[in-house]
Amino acid sequence: MNAIPRVSIVLLNWNGGNRVVECFRAVRAQEYPEIELILVDNDSADGSVEKCLAVGEPDRLIRLPGNRGFAAGMNAGIAEASGDWVMPLGNDVYLSPDYVSTVVGRGEADPEIGVVGGKEFAWVDGERTDLPRPSAGALFVSRELRGRWVPTSEDTYAFGVSGSMPLMRRAMLDDMRAVHGYCYDERFGTGYEDLDLWFRMQHRGWKALYCPAARAWHVGSASADGASGFLDKPPDYQQRLFRNRRLIWMKDISPGMRRRLWLRWHLFELLLPAYLLLRAPSALAPWWRGRCDARRQAAAFRSEGETTSRLALVPESVMLGFVR
Repeated sequence: MNAIPRVSIVLLNWNGGNRVVECFRAVRAQEYPEIELILVDNDSADGSVEKCLAVGEPDRLIRLPGNRGFAAGMNAGIAEASGDWVMPLGNDVYLSPDYVSTVVGRGEADPEIGVVGGKEFAWVDGERTDLPRPSAGALFVSRELRGRWVPTSEDTYAFGVSGSMPLMRRAMLDDMRAVHGYCYDERFGTGYEDLDLWFRMQHRGWKALYCPAARAWHVGSASADGASGFLDKPPDYQQRLFRNRRLIWMKDISPGMRRRLWLRWHLFELLLPAYLLLRAPSALAPWWRGRCDARRQAAAFRSEGETTSRLALVPESVMLGFVR
């Protein structure tokens, strides 16, 4: 009889208050029998780590010397994980008791699956509702390189899944390290770091499976003061997203894909400042700063993009199939 796969859950906290304690409890209440819980703290100052420790001891506690953001914080936890599967988990996500067992079962059924993710529901004012979040669904990509969520009630192979509670195969993460030297790209900070990972994963032939039977509740954008709409997020968060979307174009889009997407991409780029001027003039400054940031990093990201294309294992037609 084969051993039960081990799952390492990396719970990343930064001033999560009482909410992270509920997340912590939900992980400890999972029905799945073989879980390693790694609590990573980005130098919280609100006593939330101590509140978690009063509930129980994690298998590992990693205290970082400062707030290193989502990508670096998760990488620190993933580096210590020993599981066959690894789940990066935000401090504003509550898992149903059968979440882990459900996604592990789906992932183990197909060795080509690199990531499995469930359906997100809204967690509002402490209440776990039956309202699906906008990110509830199978993730595809628009021609402007934004996430496009397709609602479905069936298991669906897609471009990616929600980055809030994905279950990642260890072999896929090891492949990302071998090719790129990292799992999450820490240069992205917080925002689009999951989209970048899904691009790199898909280039290498790993599959993503959306599994709506696995349920989780998500507050959303805890690192951006709970703002769910893009134009409601703080200026520094907006700046990162403006920058990171352009970095993905340089790094993750192969030459053939770029030719197919060129017109729509550049039309969007041309119209975006006019839209912001009319809809949200305050976002023009973050847009411009993000654009300048991306330009400064362009050479390094284009060079890495050449490596990504050279080591890709699937044809560009497969990648373009994820563009909706």
